Amino acid sequence: MREICLTYRTNPVKLIFVYKNFLIALLLFGISGPVFGQSITGFVMDEDNNPLPFTKVYLKNFSSTGASTDIEGKYSFVCDLGDYDVIYKCVGFEDLEVKVTVDKQEPTVKNVYLKQQDKRLNEVEVRTKRKNVGWMIVQNVIDHKKDMIQQMDAYSCDIYIKGIETFDKKEKKNAKKEDDEGKGEKDLFQEQKDEIAKKLEGENRLNMVEINLTKHFQYPNKIKEIRNGYEKIGKPGQIYYQSTTSGEFNFYESLIRKDDLHLTPIVSPLHPSGILSYKYKLTAITTTLTNDTIYTVQISPRSVGTSTLKGELYILKSEWVLTGVDLSMHKGNLKKYDDFRIVQEYKKSDSLWLLEKQIFEYKTKYGRETVKGRTQVVYSNYIINPTFEKKYFSNEVGITTKEAYERDTTYWDEIRPIPLTVHEQRSKFVQDSLKAIYTSEVYLDSIDADFNKITALKALWFGFQHRNREKKTQWFLSSVADVIEPFNVGGLRFGPGFEYFKKWENEQWIDWYSDMTIGFNNADLRGRARLYHLYDPKRSGRYIVSYNKDAALINWNTNITDLANRENVYNRASGTLWHSIEILNGLYLGTMARLEQRSAFSLDYKFVTWIDKYIENGPPIQFDTYNAFRTTFDLSYTPGQKYMSEPNRKVVLGSRWPTFTVFWEKGWKGPFGSVVDFDYVSATIEQSFQIGTIGVSKYKLKAGTFANQDSVFYIDRKFFRKNDQSTWLRFLFVNPLQNYQNLDSSYQTQELYLEGHYIHHFNGAIINKIPFMKKTGIKTTFGGGFVYLPEHDNYFYTEAFFGAERIFKIARKRLRVGAYAIFSVSSNEFALPQEDQPKNFQFKVSFDIMDDRDLKFNF
Repeated sequence: MREICLTYRTNPVKLIFVYKNFLIALLLFGISGPVFGQSITGFVMDEDNNPLPFTKVYLKNFSSTGASTDIEGKYSFVCDLGDYDVIYKCVGFEDLEVKVTVDKQEPTVKNVYLKQQDKRLNEVEVRTKRKNVGWMIVQNVIDHKKDMIQQMDAYSCDIYIKGIETFDKKEKKNAKKEDDEGKGEKDLFQEQKDEIAKKLEGENRLNMVEINLTKHFQYPNKIKEIRNGYEKIGKPGQIYYQSTTSGEFNFYESLIRKDDLHLTPIVSPLHPSGILSYKYKLTAITTTLTNDTIYTVQISPRSVGTSTLKGELYILKSEWVLTGVDLSMHKGNLKKYDDFRIVQEYKKSDSLWLLEKQIFEYKTKYGRETVKGRTQVVYSNYIINPTFEKKYFSNEVGITTKEAYERDTTYWDEIRPIPLTVHEQRSKFVQDSLKAIYTSEVYLDSIDADFNKITALKALWFGFQHRNREKKTQWFLSSVADVIEPFNVGGLRFGPGFEYFKKWENEQWIDWYSDMTIGFNNADLRGRARLYHLYDPKRSGRYIVSYNKDAALINWNTNITDLANRENVYNRASGTLWHSIEILNGLYLGTMARLEQRSAFSLDYKFVTWIDKYIENGPPIQFDTYNAFRTTFDLSYTPGQKYMSEPNRKVVLGSRWPTFTVFWEKGWKGPFGSVVDFDYVSATIEQSFQIGTIGVSKYKLKAGTFANQDSVFYIDRKFFRKNDQSTWLRFLFVNPLQNYQNLDSSYQTQELYLEGHYIHHFNGAIINKIPFMKKTGIKTTFGGGFVYLPEHDNYFYTEAFFGAERIFKIARKRLRVGAYAIFSVSSNEFALPQEDQPKNFQFKVSFDIMDDRDLKFNF
């Protein structure tokens, strides 16, 4: 076991002592003299006979003469013959002054005992010249952390989780409605569930979840958890840590990756270079019942840019292991919380140190309301090095049994290691009582009767709806307001819409929608009908059957102003069959067949003209009517996709590998009178990945071409988005993983093309190093892109951008606002007339909202 010292292997006090004695020996040998051979040595202990390392020992009025005790509490320093007042100083203990007489050449031994200061320590930082005692202690733990990371090859244990979420409001009423907890597809019965939940929540609402699971782990990172019990009150979707699949807070790891909590990996205070990220301070030395010593080391971040932890580490001296931690984070790179605290307790079982308990506390302020959460996690019944079947661990990292949702009170009373508090018991009793009332047949029938009632307000504004709870069906018919479509190609239109929805117990559902409208200016009929069926929720198996007779866009991927350009629209009558399913884990197959009749709008068709004041507009493009029959084949694969299995669905957790996609679109000549004849193929690679603590990178690379070009119509060519150049829309930053910021034209091609996109978010790794920028929340980003189009005289465009972003809380959403400087250059810009040359530099802004489901932004 290494001693704590200035260097990694040798105590500096011992080095100085040896060095001085070596010089003394030379002097004695050369000139003979007894005065250099004296020294004072001994041990410094506390009242319980525990050694006190790092105690400063020096001569009164001669502070430069002295030493510090080593890890065993021993000290020694050279002095002349004489009487001295020796002072002993140790943080947390009363200073001691002792008279010592040195009257002989042999070392004078003086052992002393210091008295602790009321079990409390001074706030004085434990730091001597060129030393950091707290860091020295932590270094000993770092030396042993490799053994702690792999104490065993595998284990199984039972885990109980109880999460509570409470709400503190300054007003009696909260005007904002909570976001839906559900993570599945659209459910038309959610409105009824929300109405019941609102009654259940009341003034002092409480969200609560209890989970009982068994975790199986095999080194280094294989995991599978089995949820055996799950019970909730209210809407616990925002409660933190309801699964172990995202990984534990293992502070023995140098970087702790918690994608569900933090924008960047968290630098552990046990990182070998932790001194660069944290300040360490020894604040307490305590004695255990077994006469062992526990050091309390306080840590604080040097910069919130990469490390945000602050708090205490509790370190056992005899084994140099953590017995517990109490650490917290404030804002910084936290994704959705303002404050987050983690408390861990370890216990020793035989020769192993096992995690026994975790507590997470967190809070977030939304306007006048503060949401507070507390999650308690208890680990028990460890089985060390169990034998697992060869293929037991897979990408399925979690399973929730059907019985987990059916557990009764007796089950929870038997397995619950943490009793419910009085407040929790009362809240649970009230919630259960109200739930029994508000979910009773009589009450629900009354709710349905009121919901199905026809009123004037429904007729004028909300529309007619009818619900059959037993059959899980609901239908909707447009109101007078819904019948009117003021903004459409050709102007004002009128027509009703109808929707039918049905859901089954196994999470399957079906949705039918149809409408028909007539134009006010042209008296032309348009209509849509669509059937959507999710028939295999576990494999995301679904299909669509649809018919459309409407106006369509020639180029969907264009700027906002060109979307309203008459030159970009045509008449379409089409029938579509679409299907998608997950064949194997991470391997998705999508297929489509579409028969389309395409025709041009006549030159005498009446369009709205008021928009011509704001954009350049021309007549609709003219061409002969023709049929186009096309099929598509879309195969996408993400290796290593992790997921959890629910009784009737699959929850995809993601992967650290890229997603590979191949796409084939075939234009068929002959069937159904189709005149198109082409084969378009493309390949795409895209990925999001973490680069240590310096942020997240995302990229997308794509190549495509028309392998067969026998009959490629303009509508079927591939388009690239043009920048908005004339209106205020030119200041809007578009998704850089899909488009470009300064492309001078809507280029289209049927030849080979190559495109690439990249963006990196530093997430505070750079700008937060600047002291006055720490509290602003501003983060930097950069990226770029390129496109190569050989068909257009080997046209090559490239751009780079740099920006600053900040995340704001809007209600319960996270809005990221960014400002960017874009630099671009293209191969043909100097060949263009001066007035047509694009601006090589632009300034733009973006607005992006975080997805509540995966806690990610669009780019």
